[in-house]
Amino acid sequence: MAIEYPTIITNIVAGLLVVGFGIIIGNIFKVVIKKIIRSFELERLLGEIGIRFPLEEFAGSLIQYGLYLAGLILGLTFLGLEKIVLIVILIGLFILLAIFILLSIKDFIPNFFAGIIIALKKRFKEGDNIEMDTIEGKIVHIGLSEMQVKTKDGDLVIIPYVLVSRNVMIKKKKS
Repeated sequence: MAIEYPTIITNIVAGLLVVGFGIIIGNIFKVVIKKIIRSFELERLLGEIGIRFPLEEFAGSLIQYGLYLAGLILGLTFLGLEKIVLIVILIGLFILLAIFILLSIKDFIPNFFAGIIIALKKRFKEGDNIEMDTIEGKIVHIGLSEMQVKTKDGDLVIIPYVLVSRNVMIKKKKS
């Protein structure tokens, strides 16, 4: 069976054109999505309820990279490689997701377990006056992984339980 070079060259050119078209469409849709979100003033509305999130940029980039990926996969179908590349991309995405999850919880887990130990020992409760290093104030909230202390100046200091378990903390008597 002879290889037909014009067909292979045509497929390569068509694949590159589709990938290029995907990049162009991705860039256009990113701008359009950002303008649509901006017209609805969604970031301002989220800001009013206390949520600071760059929705325009996030949604625009998500659409942009999704279209890049679609263009790449479509372009590779002309070369007959879409299944292999799709599997490699999915494995890569799962690895990135696993890394992201592990990095995002690396600080939470030690604080969570230190919080359980502190809660079991019942050393502190909300309303206690404490002093630790340069922080002195009243415990206003005890959470899963940190406590919040209001200083005499009115500042709210969030102290992770890992720091509480590793440092000397003085529980002051109420005056």
